[in-house]
Amino acid sequence: MVDLPFQQPQHLTVRQNRALALAGVFEAAQVTHMTAMTGLQSVGESGNFYFEQLIKASLNIRPSQNNHVQTLQFFRQLTDLSLGLQVLEQSIQQPFSSLPKGKIPKLAQAKLPMTYAMSLLQLEKKVYSNPEFVEKIEQTQQKMLKQLSFFDQDYLHPSLIANLAQTYVETAGQIQPRILIRGNSQAFKDANHTNRIRASLFTGLQMAHLWRQLGGRSMQLIFGKRKILQDVQTIAHMQYRLLEN
Repeated sequence: MVDLPFQQPQHLTVRQNRALALAGVFEAAQVTHMTAMTGLQSVGESGNFYFEQLIKASLNIRPSQNNHVQTLQFFRQLTDLSLGLQVLEQSIQQPFSSLPKGKIPKLAQAKLPMTYAMSLLQLEKKVYSNPEFVEKIEQTQQKMLKQLSFFDQDYLHPSLIANLAQTYVETAGQIQPRILIRGNSQAFKDANHTNRIRASLFTGLQMAHLWRQLGGRSMQLIFGKRKILQDVQTIAHMQYRLLEN
């Protein structure tokens, strides 16, 4: 993917910052879904791009941050979250319905990213209420940031992804119920494939934590959908204006 000029909006409201963080959760959920369904070799340049941006952000999101942080402190530009903004908008406009169309309820593939995102938002609160899990996450972040120089700043290096995956297993993976990922059963036999899925979930967990730090609450997802959609669409227009300049 060609790098775009480094451009940032002049000002984002508290709500817009929160919407961007929520978009990060949905972006991680979509990357998880893409990896699980298509396999490691078919994610493509776009999937790798968004995954890399999520990893970079997740390594710098700390539990000690205050609520004055800006989501774009962790990303280069709005386009790094374009995928998440799109998936979030679609999820709000076409919400998941629990009413089955047949005798056996089935979850369409298009709804899976939303399910993963909602699960990550619930899981984050449980993970970050456990001091041992928080310490483990911080240790992994510090370790990986030091290791990056040995891997030529390659955030997608298999060893780094494996570290993120292991951290997810040792923290969120210890909490029931676990997130059930649907996908290619043959691909799941590949350790690199499963590592990438777990690492994607880890980035989603971190984005969920940022969302909560910015004042994100579960009730907003129930009663505040219209406001979230308005913020997402405003950010999208803002992004296009920046690209035109």
